[in-house]
This record gives sequence, C-alpha cells and structure tokens, in this order.
Amino acid sequence: MESFIVIISLVMFLSCCVCLSQALHHPRFDNSTDMEALLSFKSSVSNDPHEALHTWNSNTSFCDWNGVICNVDKYRVTGLVLGNFSLSGTITPAIANLSFLRVLELENNSFSGAIPREIDRLYRLETLILASNDITGTIPPSISHCSRLRIIDLSKNQLEGTIPSDIGLLSNLVDVSFSKNNLTGTIPPSFANCSFLNNLILMSNKLHGVIPSELGRLNLLLQLHLADNDISGEIPNSVYNISSLLILSLAKNRLSGRLPSDIFVRLPKLQTLFVGGNLLEGSIPASLSNATALERIDLSVNNFTGQIPSQFNLPNIQILNLEYNYFVSDAKHGLNFITSLANSTLLRVFSVATNQLTGQLPSSLGNLSNQLALLVMTENYFEGSIPEEIGNLGGLISLALESNSLSGSIPSTIGNLQNLQSLSLHWNHLSGSLPESLGKLKQLYELTLYSNNLTGQIPSTLSNCKYLASLDLSSNKFNGDIPREIFSLSSLGKLLNLSWNSLTGSLPPEIGNLKMVQVVDISKNHLSGKIPATIGGCSNLLYLDLSGNSFQGSIPDAIAKLKGVEYIDLSSNSLSGPIPSSLDSLQFLQLLNISANNHLQGEVPKKGVFANLTSFYVTKNSELCGGVPNLGLPKCGNIASVDRSKKRSKTKLIVILVAVSAFTLCILTGLILLMWCYLRRKHGDNRNPKEEVMLFDNARRFYTFYDLRAATDGFSPSNLIGEGSFGSVYKGLMTDGTPVAVKVFNLQQHGAFKSFLYECEALRNVRHRNLVKILSACSSSEFKALVLQFMPNGSLENWLSSADGSRFDSGRVPLTLIQRLQLAADVALAMEYLHHECETPFVHCDLKPSNILLDEDMTAHVADFGLARMLHGDSTDRHRSSTLGLKGSIGYIAPEYGYGGGVTTKGDVYSYGILLLEMFTGKKPTNKMFKEGLNLQKWVVSTLPDRLVEILDSDLVKDYEIWSGETFLGVLKLGLSCAAEVPEERPSMRDVSAIIRKTKDLLHNNVIS
Repeated sequence: MESFIVIISLVMFLSCCVCLSQALHHPRFDNSTDMEALLSFKSSVSNDPHEALHTWNSNTSFCDWNGVICNVDKYRVTGLVLGNFSLSGTITPAIANLSFLRVLELENNSFSGAIPREIDRLYRLETLILASNDITGTIPPSISHCSRLRIIDLSKNQLEGTIPSDIGLLSNLVDVSFSKNNLTGTIPPSFANCSFLNNLILMSNKLHGVIPSELGRLNLLLQLHLADNDISGEIPNSVYNISSLLILSLAKNRLSGRLPSDIFVRLPKLQTLFVGGNLLEGSIPASLSNATALERIDLSVNNFTGQIPSQFNLPNIQILNLEYNYFVSDAKHGLNFITSLANSTLLRVFSVATNQLTGQLPSSLGNLSNQLALLVMTENYFEGSIPEEIGNLGGLISLALESNSLSGSIPSTIGNLQNLQSLSLHWNHLSGSLPESLGKLKQLYELTLYSNNLTGQIPSTLSNCKYLASLDLSSNKFNGDIPREIFSLSSLGKLLNLSWNSLTGSLPPEIGNLKMVQVVDISKNHLSGKIPATIGGCSNLLYLDLSGNSFQGSIPDAIAKLKGVEYIDLSSNSLSGPIPSSLDSLQFLQLLNISANNHLQGEVPKKGVFANLTSFYVTKNSELCGGVPNLGLPKCGNIASVDRSKKRSKTKLIVILVAVSAFTLCILTGLILLMWCYLRRKHGDNRNPKEEVMLFDNARRFYTFYDLRAATDGFSPSNLIGEGSFGSVYKGLMTDGTPVAVKVFNLQQHGAFKSFLYECEALRNVRHRNLVKILSACSSSEFKALVLQFMPNGSLENWLSSADGSRFDSGRVPLTLIQRLQLAADVALAMEYLHHECETPFVHCDLKPSNILLDEDMTAHVADFGLARMLHGDSTDRHRSSTLGLKGSIGYIAPEYGYGGGVTTKGDVYSYGILLLEMFTGKKPTNKMFKEGLNLQKWVVSTLPDRLVEILDSDLVKDYEIWSGETFLGVLKLGLSCAAEVPEERPSMRDVSAIIRKTKDLLHNNVIS
C-alpha cells in the first residue's frame, strides 16, 4: 500500500513539473486557438475601407485588437463586435473555434456568402447580430443547438428557405428578427416555447400560411411584426389575449375576418396597430373610440365598412390612417369625428382618402393638432368650400383634397401654411382666382390644381416659391399673360403644365431659365408670337407640347439643343418657314408633331425622327416637299416648277387690264372653293387617323422603350399577365418602385395601330376614379405601348365562376353579394361618367369582365379603350360611327351593331346588362347551354321570380339565405332592362348607376343596423 502511494505521488510530481515547464515557455494568456480563429476571420475580409482591422497583428495581444472582447480571468475571446465598418468578405467557419464566444455583432457591413453551419459549436453564444449585410443561403437548422441564445438579428439580408421548425428549443430567446429577407414557408408554432420572448419580427419576407394560434401563449411579448408577407386566414383570437403587446403589425398580407370590437380593451397597452393592406372587413372596433394608449393605427386598404365613430378620445394618437376602405359619414353626426380629434394634440398623420365620406368639411378642421404634417382626404364626396380655418394648421407639410366635389375659392389663409411642401386640390369644382398668398409658401415643392374652374391671371407671386419643382394648373380657365417671373424658378425640375386654359400673349424668352425642367406643356391656349429660341436652354427637357396655340414664325433651330427630348408637339399653330434639319440629330425623339394649321415650307429632312412615319406628323402643310418616299409629299423639283409657272403667270397678268384680271380671278377662286366644299361635304374627312396621333396632355411620367424593357425583364413570359386581340400586357416594376402594367401592341396585327391611337385618344380625355389610370405612353416606328396603373387583383373575369361552376382562380375567395354590388356600382359610375359627364361623350364599345380590373382594395376600374369612340354629334362622326361594323366581343355586343347600326351609348348599356346578369348567375353569355334561340336573358326571365335561387351563382346561395330575395330580384331585373333587344327600351347609365348605388346602400345600411 505504501509503495502504491509513493508511485502516485511520483506521477503527480512529474505532471506538475511538465505543467510548470509548459507554463514557463507558454504564458496562459497566449491562446493560439483564439488567435488562429481571429486571423482566419481577418483573412476572409476582402475589403476594410475604414481600417477597422489595422490593429490585428502579432505585435499586440489579440485582446487589444479593435472589436475583440476578452474574458479577464481566462484571457479567452468572449465578444467580436465589428458593426458599421463596411467590411466585405465572408464569415469564416473558423469562427466556431472561438469556443468562449458570447457576443457576435457584425451588423451594417457587406458580408456575403452563407452563415457557417459550424456556428452550432458556439454553445456559449448569447447574442448573434448579422443584420444589414448581403448574407445568402439559409438559416442553419443546427442553430437550435446554441441553447443560450437570447438575441438573434439576421434582418436585411438575402436569406432563403424556411425558419427552422425546432427554433422553439431556444427557450431563452428574448429578441428575434429575421425581417427583410426572402424566407418562405410558414411561421413555426414552436416559437410559443420561447416563453421569455419580447420581440418577434418576421416582416418583409415571403412567409405564407396562417398565424399560429400558439403565439397567444407568449405572455411577455411586446412586439409582433409579421407585416409584408403572404399570410392568410383570420387573426387568431388568442393573439388578442397577449395583454403585454405594445406593437401589433400585420399589414400587407391576405388576412381576412373582422377585428373584435373590444380589441383595445383586451390589449390595453397597445400603442401601434398596423393591419393595412389586407382583406379585413366589418366596422371600426368600437373600443377605438377610447383607446387612450394608442399612438399609431393603420386600417387602410381593406374592406372595412360602416360609419367612422363620431367621438374619439385618443390623447396619444400620432398616426390615424383609414384610407382606401368603404367608410361612410355618420348619418346623424356627419363629420363630427374631425371635431373630436381636436383633443389629439400629438396627431401628425391623418388620412381618410378613398372612402365614401360625404358632407362639408367643418371649420373645426382648423382645430386639429399644430403638429399635423400630413392631411389626406382625397377621393371622397366632400362638397362645399375649403374652410378658411385650414390656415391654422401651421405644421402641415402635405395637404391633399383632390378628387372630391369641393367648390368655392381657394382660401387665402392657405398662405399661412409656411411648412407646406405639397398642395393637391385637383379634380374638384374650385372657382375664383388663385390667392396671391400662395407666394408665401416658401417651402412648396409641388402644386397641383388641374381640372377645376379657376379663373383670372396666374399670380406672379408664385415665383417666391423657390423650391417649387412641379406646377400643374392645367384644365382651368386662367387668362392673361404667363407671368415672366414664373420662369425665374430654377427649381422647376419636374413639370410645368399650363395647358387647356385661355392664356394669351407670348411665351416669354425667360423660359430658357428652366434648365432642369423635364416637362413643359402649354398647349391648348391662345398664345401667339414666336417660339423663343431660348427654349434650347431647357437642357433636361423630355416632353414639350406647345400645340393648339397661335404661334407664328419659324421653328427655332435651338430646339436641336434639347438632346434628351422624347416628345415635341407644335401642331395646330401658324408656324412658317423651313423645318430645321438639325432636328434629325435628336436621337431620343419618339414623336414630332408639326401638323395641322401650320404653314411650313421647303424640304423635309430624311434622317432621325423624319424617317419614322409613325413618329413624325406633317399633315396640312401644303408647301412642304421631299422627305422619305412613303411620306406622301411631292418632290421638291415639282414644287419649284410650279413656283416658276406662277411667276410667269403673274407677269402676264400685270399686262392685262386690272379690272378684267381681278374679275376673272374672283370667278375662278369662287368656283374652286365651291367645288372643294362640295367634295369635302360629299366624301367626308378622309384623313388618316395615324397622322394626327396625340398622346397625353397631362402625362405624369415619361418612359422610354429601354425603361419598359428593363421594368419587365425584357418582356419576359414570366411577367405576362394577359393577352388580347391587339397585343400583350406585362407586369413591370419601374426604377422608382412604381408597379405598372405595360400594354404592348402587336403592330403586325391588323387594327392594332388604330387601337393604340383610339386608346390614346380616349385615355387622355377621361379622368375618373373607376377608370384605369394612364401613366404614360411609348411610341416609335416599331414599338407602341401604354403604361397603365397596375391592378394586383387582376380582372373581374378571374373572380367569377366559369361555365362548369368552378372559379377561374381557385386560390381566391368567392365574391360576396356586397362585393358584387360594389363592383357593379363602380363600373356603373365609370360608364355614367363616360356617357354623361365628359365634355365629349364616350362609348366604350367592349365592356366585359376581362376589361374590368381590380386594384388592391377590390375597387373596379374599367379598362381597354381600344374600340372606344367619341360622340361629337356632327355629320362626320355620324358617318364614321355608322361604318364601324361589328365591334366588341361576342355575347356582350349590342344586337343592333350586328345589323350595321351606329355606335351609341345604348350599346354600352346592353353590355352592362349582360355583365350584371353574369355577375349574379355565374353564367357567361357564351355558355354552351345557350343555343337554339335560348340566351342568357331568356334563361333568367324563365325562372323569375319563383325559381330565382336556381339560377344564382352557387357562391351566392349563402347570401340568398341571409338577405331578402328582393335584392337579387331587383338586380336581375335591372340587368334584363339594360339588356333589352330594342335600344330605346334601355335605361341611361345615369339611371342605372343611381339604382345600383341605392341597392348597395340599402344593403350596407342593413349590415350596419
């Protein structure tokens, strides 16, 4: 036993000696493993612009290196904090050798590549922050092995794949952010096991499925951010039991259902509720009226209905956004909710845009918070005048009241809004002159007042708005001279639009001061004099329209200095002299229109835009010659021969007695004029419509072919969203983030070119909230396209039942009765506008479900004006209408068109009737069951009124069981009335619109009650 003890003692002694020897040669703070891992990290960094790693060398201890944190006792690396240094490279797998690492923070750099899967060996890791890099790949599933993790922030990267399903094993998690990546799959219910979780941020990914009800167990949760995904279903009731919630952000998904009326009672601490951009319905939660903790609420872009509560007690509210819904004014209290918001002294953003609010704006509008920066009340039915008290809102940055029925004058008190940057009052009925006080708005950036009845002179005081970049006063009744002072605004870089007014005088030479302006439109006025040569100083100009005036003299050669210009329209003036040959150097020019009522002379150039017959228009310039062969002008030699003959004739006439020659000349001239008038009256105006194409007088954006090609990924088939008779429609995304629909015309298809022209003609003359919005057009000899507002919910055809009873898109929920009535009312309003409210009535000629597009909030917009016609009512148009032939789509076309009858508004009424019947029966008029004399109308008539339920769309049967059958019966009878065989028996669209809106409103009132 003693010998054994001796042996053990000897072994221990030798071991101590070995350890002592190693300690003498290798101090305990020289940890080679950690150093090697750090040096490997440095070698993986390819760019270090701020020299953050310049201290990382063998001359100093690694614990003194920048960003390295060490444990004082064991001298091991416990933290690597290198955020905000713009480092590039990859994250080395060797980082997993830092076995004592607790904190890894590399945010706001440019690291790429994947997260090393070896990271699961860092079992002491508590904080992992890799946000705002370019990291790709997936979230390593093995990350759940890092059981001590409390904070994970992988936001703002390019991660793909799914969230690990067992992430709930990280039971110590407090903060999680995977936002702004490309993650797919569903939200793991196992998050519910993270009982300490305070913040769960998964916004801006591609997550789908439903919100797990298990999340309701997170009773310490403060923030739940799931916005901007593809999550569907209803919000689980359990979420409303997380009484600790401060922020609930679920916006921009496909969530449905209703918000509980007591939501703010069950979530008493809630400060932020963002649910905009979903499919939610029902009324505003009653508890909102007294949500005293609430700071921000966004209910926008949903299907909410009913009245806005008349009283609000929201002392802490900063953002109140109710736009793009179906809210109506309180029948008893009107707009009293505005008055009650006077106590919300922190309110900064308030929007009720695009609802169905009515009434006059109360004077109490001026009692809102002095901190109010954004006030948006566009696209409602407000009437009356703008209250003078609005001048009390000194904090306003943006005021938007456009697209209402406001009247009266613009109050001079608006000049008190010293911080105002944007003022939008267009599409109203405002009258009177512009107040001089607008010149006090020193911060004003954008002023849009078009489409009103404003009169008087444009005040020169606008020149005091030194930051003004966009000025649109078009489509009013302004008169007098254009103030020269306006052209001193060097800030005008976007738009100067004074078109469609009654301005007189000349175009001041100071226009050349607008070096940055991109769009100048002064068309359709009474301006005269010469076009100033100084216009060549507008070096950034893309669009110039001076048409429809009385300009004289020659086209200034200085226009050739506009190197980037894409559109020039000088038509319908009194210009003379030669066409400057230098214009052929404008390589980006897509349209040059010098036709109609000008008196240009001499030879037409042959290069550049002059070689493209569809981009160059010269009709009604009888003294022009030459040009490319297909232009149709005489050779210049012939013109010279005629000129010499005239000179000789003139010499002979001098010899003849003056009286006889004058008499003879008068007789001849009279005979020629009589013959010309006779022939014109007999044969009509045979001008080629393609020769007088005019694009959009009020275009807001200007895109080239290259812009559209880039936006649609080269017109990729993956972006194709529709095909028609004359071309294809592609989804596109412009560089400024604007989603668009690009309608490209197939110019090889017979009739496509005319369709393009007619659609241009129609869309530039109409403006209505239920018509598709035109953003721009692109026209060259080989390419023609329209750029339209993108409608994310496709066409109505995709939401209706097909012939076999199945929906075209099985992923979409059926349309309810209320939704169908709303869509029918939207279409009726659009057609009422086209028929009765346009200065020149329009007939659409091809109304059908595929031409009715639905925006993000399921509002209907009538589209496709390729067959549309303007009804001027003169003999020329009657002749043109009577020879149009069969226009429209089978099943929807009025029967009289098939017999050669002229185009009338009654044809559209017929199409609307068929549309209405299809929306409620689910049967297309071309269904195979309709044969041997049976059509959709006769089939409906045969079942009314006793067997009405038999013909209803199967998706409406539940609604039929809930609502009175009288509603359905009334709608079907209206459809039959519209689709009567005899045009004279059909109602007008004004009457139809009134009936369908009354039906819808009655149903809404029943819902509310």
